[in-house]
Amino acid sequence: MRVKEILRTATQAWSPAAQHPARLALGTAAQQLDASFNTSSALEIFEVDFADTSLDMKLRGTLPTSNRFHSLIWVAFDPEGSSGRLIGGSESGSVTVFSPDAILGVGEDAVIGQSHKHTGPVRALDYNRFQSNLVASGASDSEIYIWDLNNFSNPMTPGTKAQPAEDVSVVAWNSQVQHILASANPSGKAIVWDLRKNEPIIKISDHSNRMHCSGMLWHPDVATQLVLASEDDRLPVIQMWDLRFATSPLKVLESHTRGILSISWSQADPELLLSSGKDNRILCWNPNTGEVIYELPTANQWCFDVQWCPRNPALLSAASFDGRISVYSVMGGRLQQQQHSTISASFDTSDPFGTGQTLPPLQVPQPSEETVIVPPLKKPPKWVRRPVGASFAFGGKLVTFENPTAAAQQQPIARQVQVSQVTTETEFLQRSAELQAALQSGSFTSFCHDKIRSAPSDAEQDIWRFLTVNFEDEARVKFLRLLGFSKDELQRKVSDQTTALSTFRFIHYQALLVGNFEGAVDLCLNDGRYAEAILLSISGGEELLKKTQQHYLQRQTNSVSMDGWNDPPAVRAGQRKKKLPENYTPPAPITAPVMGFPAEAPVPQDRIQVPPGAPQEPSKQVRGHQAKSLQQLPAEHVGQKEIPAEHMILKTTFSSLVQRCQLAAADPQTKRKLDDASKRLESLYDKLRDQALSPSILGGLHEISRCVSARNYQQGLEVHTQVVSSSNFSEISAFMPVLKVLMTIANKLAV
Repeated sequence: MRVKEILRTATQAWSPAAQHPARLALGTAAQQLDASFNTSSALEIFEVDFADTSLDMKLRGTLPTSNRFHSLIWVAFDPEGSSGRLIGGSESGSVTVFSPDAILGVGEDAVIGQSHKHTGPVRALDYNRFQSNLVASGASDSEIYIWDLNNFSNPMTPGTKAQPAEDVSVVAWNSQVQHILASANPSGKAIVWDLRKNEPIIKISDHSNRMHCSGMLWHPDVATQLVLASEDDRLPVIQMWDLRFATSPLKVLESHTRGILSISWSQADPELLLSSGKDNRILCWNPNTGEVIYELPTANQWCFDVQWCPRNPALLSAASFDGRISVYSVMGGRLQQQQHSTISASFDTSDPFGTGQTLPPLQVPQPSEETVIVPPLKKPPKWVRRPVGASFAFGGKLVTFENPTAAAQQQPIARQVQVSQVTTETEFLQRSAELQAALQSGSFTSFCHDKIRSAPSDAEQDIWRFLTVNFEDEARVKFLRLLGFSKDELQRKVSDQTTALSTFRFIHYQALLVGNFEGAVDLCLNDGRYAEAILLSISGGEELLKKTQQHYLQRQTNSVSMDGWNDPPAVRAGQRKKKLPENYTPPAPITAPVMGFPAEAPVPQDRIQVPPGAPQEPSKQVRGHQAKSLQQLPAEHVGQKEIPAEHMILKTTFSSLVQRCQLAAADPQTKRKLDDASKRLESLYDKLRDQALSPSILGGLHEISRCVSARNYQQGLEVHTQVVSSSNFSEISAFMPVLKVLMTIANKLAV
């Protein structure tokens, strides 16, 4: 947003950051004319006063000069508490040192020093950030001089002139290393000088030969990085170079459509880089990402110079060819856009030709005002930070901090954090001291017993009883006892052959809760729930699994017989002739695994037993009975490898969760998601069968299973995130996303 404006065609320089209020020095620009064709030149100093709500800036001092300026800088050179020094490079080749205090009216001689050492226009000036008395200047024929403000008459050179000789368009001191200076030519070549050796140490150039360099800046924080701007309309880019890899640009910023005239890098935030071009645009870049994060609302005129304000990092100034110096704020606001016209005011309407008649006034369109809301930067700048902060700590401590008022200065400032004691309740401090003593001594059980005795309510006593169990032996048994479950009572209920469904579910739940898998399996077998019995027996160990399988085979009639499986084929053929009717047609070989037999071995047909009184087409009945028997088996035993016993609980838990969600879901879209989840979980079961998962992923899946069993879906999602972030995505991409969807739905349905 534009906050101030001056009608001048001039080069500009901001006062140093330490000076208050902020001032802007303007020197009449060389090789430019205003609408009145005025050929005079001057050096002026304006003050930025935000107490004045108008766009005008206050003129504080003026000094007529004999030459116009190509370049102007304001150096923080502070002999005896002065306001620094203004150094100007003129079109005649002179370098002049001015006193800002004299221009402001102190009464001294404004010109402190002047030299005509250069033979051509001085277009490049910069000062050393570490030694403000050192100033570098560049002009035509590869001339570069280094001036000492304490002894201005004898300049130094950084080394032998570069060949072939070219004009020096820009010079720049390194922001981190004081003896490094860089210079650039309009042809796009940049030279880095080491002033300790008085010779160039590296040269960089664009290989396209279309890089007409109009600006060069060192990175404020990184000593080896710099940017070059191109004025050529064929290559309107900003190249970011790193001297450690100087064969090609590190990054190229491309958003201008015509050549770039000026660049400026914020010293308060290295992620803010300004550029202005011949496409009438002023852009603010994040050079780290190459993104344009702000564009200034400017008039339809070229801006040939942009500069950040050192005192107020949110301000910048822009000088344009239409005779305006505008001060903008990058923090946004309301802007009154108005088309000004100063050309008509420059013409005299009296009689210029001696005819005795007054010319009619020049007809120009009246300016129109329009209010526009200008957004701020897309990212918060570095200097926007908390002014103060406070936080309470354990034990009545209060931690506070505050930023010093001089935080806008460039030098590092020490910041302090204050820790103070706040007056609190005595009883609270006593309880805190007791807890701290218990933590240090490790006497957690006695601490919990004391809390039980002093608890004011039964509910609070129960909480401390449960906490006590965590620090005692056989915590699982004691937890169940507190919940009202007893192993002896459960054994009595299991031995009771009750067939009521509600009683079965209750006793079955209790058996699983106390970890009595054998009792739970017996209940399932007595109730004819063979698939559930086999699933539970896997969790009870190998011996219980074999016992359950044997019990299942004994209960089944017309099932697959395992007797004589390894008999020779001739013996099996004789047995088949004895057992089968003459009109029996044998079925096709069965290749599905039955109770652990491998899938690649067909089931011998002579193992099929036909009961007496079989019908005339026994093959169909036998095949149908086999299919029915196989349907009663768990799914992982039919046509596939078995899931290892230690991981079978994963399938049981996740399949049960899908069923609970399907019963609770009423939304058709949710039901479709659950159906898809059930199908996609098969990829997890396949990996479990193939044992294709790493131990870390298996551990995470078991932890998720425990969270699902406890209906703590939020914790399950946190474990899910940890597993995904620490695993190879290709290994888990088939099933981990669906687990997240499933737990999210379960959490929403509260099942």
